[in-house]
Amino acid sequence: MLAENKFSKYMLYAIGEIMLVVIGILIALQINNWNNERISNKSRIDYMEGLVEDIKSDIIQYNDNIESYLTDINNNKRLFINDDFKMLDADSILKLVNVFYLQNKTTTQTYEKIKNSGLSESLGNGLTNEAINDYYNIEINYYEALLQWDKEYSNEYYKFWFYNNNYESNSIRDYDSNALPFIASELKRKNDLIKLIESTKGRNYLRGAIERHQHTLKRVKEIKVVAENLVNMIERELSND
Repeated sequence: MLAENKFSKYMLYAIGEIMLVVIGILIALQINNWNNERISNKSRIDYMEGLVEDIKSDIIQYNDNIESYLTDINNNKRLFINDDFKMLDADSILKLVNVFYLQNKTTTQTYEKIKNSGLSESLGNGLTNEAINDYYNIEINYYEALLQWDKEYSNEYYKFWFYNNNYESNSIRDYDSNALPFIASELKRKNDLIKLIESTKGRNYLRGAIERHQHTLKRVKEIKVVAENLVNMIERELSND
């Protein structure tokens, strides 16, 4: 009986030790899970805050592009509406033609980090997550395609205005007229440029530029609204964390 009592006590002690070890392991696992969840949640918040900063930077760029397109459209239209541009010098008239294109300067660094981390599908709730991915994979891609389309036509127009046999142009972008001398006089250069503007080809190029920039302007305004809505959506979700 003494032996049996000792064995029973030993078994109870052993079972108690095993239970303590199991409970300790479970607690350690739970603490580890909590810690991993805390780290993951902090990373998610950091990424979303980074997205907000990136998209706000995009919005600034969209506003700059909207202003540039409006200026170019109004300058091109001025060459159709009246003859007051003929009072300007040749290089000032050429500024109204302006065939330079805009480049995409949207920021995707944070989103690329998110994709590499494998969190692109679990940043926020379903709607926020979908909106983020749509912005970077659909909206910006379409925006870039339009800018590329504008670039290709702008390069074609550039050759007409700056490398035309009938007009000695100043092809330097800042129109520094003192950079290199011209054989033609200022008056001749001006009159030659006016002839190009009033030519059928010149007017067709200007019409094409106006229509193209009006279309691209509409798209920039649309993507700006999408970006602003996305910032509001992300900030609302961050405020709930």
